[in-house]
Amino acid sequence: MSNPTMQEIMTRMTAALLVVLLSGCVAQPVSTANDAVSDFVVVSELEPQDVVRFRDQFNTRPLTDHYALLQAREDHYLVQFRRRCHELYENMFPADIRRDRNVLRAAFDTIRGCRIEQIFSVDASQAEELKLLAKRLEDE
Repeated sequence: MSNPTMQEIMTRMTAALLVVLLSGCVAQPVSTANDAVSDFVVVSELEPQDVVRFRDQFNTRPLTDHYALLQAREDHYLVQFRRRCHELYENMFPADIRRDRNVLRAAFDTIRGCRIEQIFSVDASQAEELKLLAKRLEDE
């Protein structure tokens, strides 16, 4: 068996690099969407809240696999989950885990079985902007 030439080594390295780059491109849309929402939080200077209180039930709208919007009456919240939350997109989902029915606590409570990492209060215009952002990234 002969030793490979420099050209053969470079060809193999180039092929390996292309495989790595292409596999990164396949996974890019999800992380791009999560990064876009994360950037929105930073640019908008949203402050995390430990506790959110509300009177009635809330509606959940998934934005990405790590973020969702909550609406309780006129109040809007951006929720970041600790892990990817596939349950947001499923019809059959686990029950929420909360100590108090009218309170959500970051780092302790769950929505559809997904642990809440952080909660940010957003106004109605920010909530609409986040919906448009998620829609635009979904269409790409």
